[in-house]
Amino acid sequence: MSYLALARKLRPQNFDEIVAQEFVVTTLKNAIELDRLVHAYLFTGPRGVGKTSTARIFAKALNCLDPQGVNPCNKCENCREITDGTSMDVIEIDGASNRGIDEIRDLREAVRFFPVKCRRKVYIIDEVHMLTEQAFNALLKTLEEPPSHVAFILATTDAQRIPATIISRCQKYDFRKIPFEQMHDSLTDVLCKEQIEYEDDALSLIIRNSDGCMRDSLSMLDQIIAFTGGKVDETNTAFLLGFSDTNLIEDLLKIILEENTAEIPAIVEEICAKGISLRFAAESLIEHTRNLLFFIATGGRNTKELTSHEEQLYRSLSAKVTEHRLFALFQVFQKLLNDLKFFSFEQYVFEFAAYKAASLSSVIPVSGTGAVQTQTPARQRTEPPKQQPAPKEPHQPHQQSETPSGDDPWKSMVRHAAKENGKVAGYLENVFLSGVAGDELRIGTTEDKKFYFQMLNRPEHLKYLSETAGRFFPGVTKVKLALENEPKKKTLTETRKEAETYHDRKTRKEAEDNELVKKLEKEFNAKVIGIEVIKFSADEETEQEADSD
Repeated sequence: MSYLALARKLRPQNFDEIVAQEFVVTTLKNAIELDRLVHAYLFTGPRGVGKTSTARIFAKALNCLDPQGVNPCNKCENCREITDGTSMDVIEIDGASNRGIDEIRDLREAVRFFPVKCRRKVYIIDEVHMLTEQAFNALLKTLEEPPSHVAFILATTDAQRIPATIISRCQKYDFRKIPFEQMHDSLTDVLCKEQIEYEDDALSLIIRNSDGCMRDSLSMLDQIIAFTGGKVDETNTAFLLGFSDTNLIEDLLKIILEENTAEIPAIVEEICAKGISLRFAAESLIEHTRNLLFFIATGGRNTKELTSHEEQLYRSLSAKVTEHRLFALFQVFQKLLNDLKFFSFEQYVFEFAAYKAASLSSVIPVSGTGAVQTQTPARQRTEPPKQQPAPKEPHQPHQQSETPSGDDPWKSMVRHAAKENGKVAGYLENVFLSGVAGDELRIGTTEDKKFYFQMLNRPEHLKYLSETAGRFFPGVTKVKLALENEPKKKTLTETRKEAETYHDRKTRKEAEDNELVKKLEKEFNAKVIGIEVIKFSADEETEQEADSD
């Protein structure tokens, strides 16, 4: 077999060919240039991002006979042997298959011998986290104080499983996943050099499914090129990656967003009949929800990872859904994915989740601009449609009182202010009515509530109070504020707290313990942050009863 897979053929051979690991490359190059080399290095990061390739390049740079700056020449005898894996002084060890204490004891004996050809003996231990606890303990002393002619390079995809005693003896380098744009540029260069025709949408699918792993993307490219006979197009790429029937999942998403529950059984049945994994369908719904959320949040600007078809799809769906509803849908789909792991009757679980997702607006108000709120079973107030308020006329200093017969004018004034000026109403609830003298309304507060006194003393607030007070206190044309010490007088806030009845506390407790509220909290990972007990006047209760009839 003369053909070499792209992932092997295009393996980086010098520091400049390593993609998206600038921090690692710069540090290693500077260490070589400044001759500040240490005895042990630890390379961590996801699979296929260049850890082993970097280790080999570093080993060549340490032993190259004709270095090109800090890069190896890749032409001398040492470089060729290291590249071919035949060097007796650069030893690669698979930690998964050589994980026992006996192998590490052999390594400890071998490090004593000087290199055969190279200046430094380099041990590259791949997947080092697979070593046993006893093997790690046997490696400790050698790793900390090896002979001067030896260097260790440890590589792992799971740094959490490496003992802290090992990590503390190494210089640690964290490799990252390769970003979309850099991988796109690299694959484009590869396809141009290989003279392979390609479509950008197909590349987008490959990169998204590689999860930032260059080796995975090159392996997928190899498979697609072999399947198509030398062309990378979206149709065949989607087929090989398992996305050929994604139109069904897109149709299901549209049905859910349109709340067309009657169509759900038929489309789920079709998904199952075509052999599409319901777990894959759930993952696809989560991905669509995520992509649609960011499409809406960015105004359709951040579309570099999307294919042209997906961009058109999200543009059409963005008019049917709000961000708040997408939050709730994500919770439903996430729970669905988790449930599919533990139940054998997957189709039933999937159907119920899809039905629930399409029925969210009947459970919680996910449409509109408000956040998701739970409703207590206490009787809800039904208000008639609000009419457009008539234009306000300037307040007149002497006019008939607007206080209903038998009502407290101070409370009426505060309620009225709440409709027109919420800030002032909030301040008024924390001061008290001191009295009325002639045409002057006196408002008092204590020293500990001096903040409210200062806020109400602002010219714009005093002006508003002077114009408003006459509507509730006939003859009043001005307002005066004063700091007083009247412990017998209470603010509306204090009065309200003291007036809370046993019935209010019981109603609030019943709402907290209500079964529906508990289910909503669990279903959407929500938390009730407050419960308000709404009280109705006699007229409102009569109106409420009439509406219920």
